[in-house]
Amino acid sequence: ALEQVPRSMAGRHASKPPPRRRRRAPAMSLIDDPAMNGWSADKVFSGNQTGFSYDDVCFMPGHVSFETSDVDLSTQLTNNISLRLPLLGSPVDTVTESEMAIAFALMGGIGFIHGNQSSSSQVDMVKRVKRYVNGFILEPFVFGPKHTVEDLDRLKAEEGVGGVPITEDGRLHSKLIGWVGARDTDAVEDRGKQLQHVMVRKVVMGQEPLSLQEATDMLRKAKVGKLPIVDAEGRLVSLVARSNMKKLREYPTMLRNVSGQLMVGAAVPVSVQDDWERATALIGVGTDVLYLDGSEDAGDRQLKLLERLKTEYPETEVIAGPAVSCREAKRLIEAGADAVVIGGAVAAGGDRLGGIAAVGRPEATAVYEVANYVRLNYRVPAIAGFGAKNVSQALKALALGASTVMLDDLIAGTDEAPGTQVLEGGTWMKLHHIAEPLQSMRNRLPPKHRPDAPLHDVSSLRPCQGSVRALVPYLLQGLRCGFQDLGIQSLPDLHKALDEGDLKLECRAPFAATLWEAGAECARRAAKPEVMPYFVSLPNRTL
Repeated sequence: ALEQVPRSMAGRHASKPPPRRRRRAPAMSLIDDPAMNGWSADKVFSGNQTGFSYDDVCFMPGHVSFETSDVDLSTQLTNNISLRLPLLGSPVDTVTESEMAIAFALMGGIGFIHGNQSSSSQVDMVKRVKRYVNGFILEPFVFGPKHTVEDLDRLKAEEGVGGVPITEDGRLHSKLIGWVGARDTDAVEDRGKQLQHVMVRKVVMGQEPLSLQEATDMLRKAKVGKLPIVDAEGRLVSLVARSNMKKLREYPTMLRNVSGQLMVGAAVPVSVQDDWERATALIGVGTDVLYLDGSEDAGDRQLKLLERLKTEYPETEVIAGPAVSCREAKRLIEAGADAVVIGGAVAAGGDRLGGIAAVGRPEATAVYEVANYVRLNYRVPAIAGFGAKNVSQALKALALGASTVMLDDLIAGTDEAPGTQVLEGGTWMKLHHIAEPLQSMRNRLPPKHRPDAPLHDVSSLRPCQGSVRALVPYLLQGLRCGFQDLGIQSLPDLHKALDEGDLKLECRAPFAATLWEAGAECARRAAKPEVMPYFVSLPNRTL
């Protein structure tokens, strides 16, 4: 072919060597890259000598094919108690009392009434929760014919009850003879007049046996406010109130037991001498779940109390903690705990007095190790008891294996949280503390058991946030958005993805934590928080 080409053209082509193909280095297949979609939790935590806090880890997004309204946040507190939301009221004396417990139960969760008070006061708070919503009111207020209108006025002022049944001897399980309400006493001028002279003797009543639905239908048909329930001999056994029908319409997801009452938990501090009497008194008034708090004494006393409770009251649900290691969780479960509270860890930044605690565990590592140990080996739910500071930390606790998360800082300062409002810098605030300061211990312990120790926690001011019934739906929507970002629709699916390694995460560099600390320091120091400086000096560093 070359001889047929003219000499001049052949020369030109001969002077140019044929182009050489550029060899490319063999590229590594992206499929073989182990970090292309993040790391599984097993790779991050297993065998790692570094403990991680919530802010040290970040989860990778997943494929989104559904709306936030399709996310199901229902979960298990224990194997026998189901919740509509994975958030709990923490048993702190500036967070959960009767009002907070009522609010959580109405929304489908549960609150734990704190034990930093006398056992009688704690029992009264449980009773208040149980009376707020009743199916069959098994312990109604009952008066006799010799009681006076003044007694009824006193009951209404103390308990808010304006109408009561009248029995022969003024006790339950006695023959019903009448009913007296506000309409019967409003026009009475002599408040010392006996009730037998003003009561209604013809009373609409239901007779056992009948279901709650049948009693509600009878109540609606008779157009009365309350329906007494009597046995075959006419003795009062219970009561059904119309006000419950309205509450059921307003809060269809409320958490109730088989008797139709709101469910509530209560904390039992283990270190005091009356812990057994406190626990039995709480069980006697219908507490649905006990939390044996071993923060002050997590040794043999807690295990013995747990074993005794499960032996004498096997039907009572008991959770125990706090635990930060699998060794501690194993002891609690083998003693009979129905769930384990993971707590006592060291948050990033140390304690409130400015030091770094010597004993503890970073919360993300503790939740992952303990929650997965008890869930996979004993099929027992785990509760993240650190108190998430924001929705992001609550989502991370659930994604690392926890079934529920206790809230304290997030809901402190709400209307339902105990405490007095103070005006500070033009903003209404409430005092709040996470640990147990000496002042609250004085309210609970007898003088001989009060510790001669300095204050080991500092109360801080929290801005008032309005009602928790408006705040919690906002938090739940944040969790739903987080689930959507992960591409997972329910908590069981989230834990399944964690176990199978489909849920990926990565660790943040230390610079991110330093930057976050710098931003928080800027906000604290700035006279105008909306104006942030470019540089801030921290100890031994400048950003």
